[in-house]
Amino acid sequence: MLRNAFGRRGRRLAVAATMAVATIVATLTATSGTALAGDGRPAAPRIGHVWTIILENKSYESTFTGLNQNDYLWKTLPSYGLLLRQYYGTGHYSLDNYISLVSGQSPAPDNQNDCPQYKDVQPGSPAVDGQVHVSSGCVYPASVPTLFNQLDEKKVSWKIYAQDMGKTPSRENAYQCGIPGSPTGAGVPDPSGATAEDQYVAKHNPAPWFHSLIDKPADCARVVPLDGLPATAGHPAASGLAQDLASEATTPRFSWITPDNCSDAHDATCKGDNLSGDPNNHQGGLYAADLFLQRVIPQIMKSPAFQHDGMIQILFDEAFPPYKMYGNSIADFTGNGTASLNTPTDTAQSVVACCNELPGPNTAQPGFQAFGQDTTPGGGITGAVFISRFIRPGSVTDQPYNHYSWLRSMEDLYGISHGGSDGDGHLGYAAAQGLRPFGPDVYNNPDGRALRPAASGTAVYPATASSQDAENPVVTAPAVPVK
Repeated sequence: MLRNAFGRRGRRLAVAATMAVATIVATLTATSGTALAGDGRPAAPRIGHVWTIILENKSYESTFTGLNQNDYLWKTLPSYGLLLRQYYGTGHYSLDNYISLVSGQSPAPDNQNDCPQYKDVQPGSPAVDGQVHVSSGCVYPASVPTLFNQLDEKKVSWKIYAQDMGKTPSRENAYQCGIPGSPTGAGVPDPSGATAEDQYVAKHNPAPWFHSLIDKPADCARVVPLDGLPATAGHPAASGLAQDLASEATTPRFSWITPDNCSDAHDATCKGDNLSGDPNNHQGGLYAADLFLQRVIPQIMKSPAFQHDGMIQILFDEAFPPYKMYGNSIADFTGNGTASLNTPTDTAQSVVACCNELPGPNTAQPGFQAFGQDTTPGGGITGAVFISRFIRPGSVTDQPYNHYSWLRSMEDLYGISHGGSDGDGHLGYAAAQGLRPFGPDVYNNPDGRALRPAASGTAVYPATASSQDAENPVVTAPAVPVK
């Protein structure tokens, strides 16, 4: 069985955070000094609220190097917080990454194919290291827990906000976790795909894939459209993100935000609205994602919960090749200009793995045969951005992390210290020996003092061989406090 290489962590790790706008940052108060963790390393300051936003299908090269129309994400937001240059997906294509993120389950054949048939996994029997045997299907049995179930046990409030969910009730059940139908028997064919009226897709919502969630009405009540739901016969009204952010008392401690298939950068040309305000503008990709982030990030940053003890995380599910030929959305395929997944292309950052990722019991490789490659060992380098009062603005880390690292870090942050694959609260491969959770390179402003935004790269934390190694950042400019 997997063991936690760093010992039992019964404390709550607190996540660091730096404010994004000087006027917002200035409202923050400083916190006390830094405690020591059980292993002698500095403990991260306590964080009370997390917002995780998941975007789609972009390599680090395409997102964070200026190739595309996404200045807000690749230039503005890193100046408010931390750019993780070595953050990796765990597989191809989308769905296996979402399942790994919230449950620690490794890729399986159908979820690597984005679940062509929404049906229960078979055989669903236990395997070693908290894994499950899956030869077909995508919906895991009730015996497979998720981070959301762990939060339930800790009595930590949470919510999933899914943009567009429920706009077409015949496509998805907004009152049952956004499922596209019943997964029993033959299930539901082709459960994902946006329409002009409804750009929600179930494969980008982590809830529909676990009976441990969809069979519990109380949990499904926490899976809501981004803008909420009005009261209907038999169903009370459900508040959306903006309404919940109005006060700290109504803000969940953990919030997962799933943009629709346009706003998450997935679709090259959006089927419907891209939030530009122009009904004739359907440009998608990172252009549309920037429009979404420019609407949602300021809402969160102005909220009392974020200003108190919050952290925003912007992740991508997996890496696709650089975006040169097709600009903003379609991978840099060679040939006659027809995008084909079988056409060789520049896959340098798109098919690599990190962190000693294991393939699991269901696939020979974790990454599937993507981009014309015979074998692909992982989900590629996507990069990520974190913003919080305990993160130095403009900082960069080159420590490798992946989706299993993220899950382990969230479990530690919320004080989940029992159960899981290692007995210390870590599910599936989040319990892998030696897996690095977020450390002082992420939580790098431990006193929480308000700092002004800075150009990304003013403090760079090089990768180290071990989590026990001291963090020695290369600093090219001093941090400037907000006065």
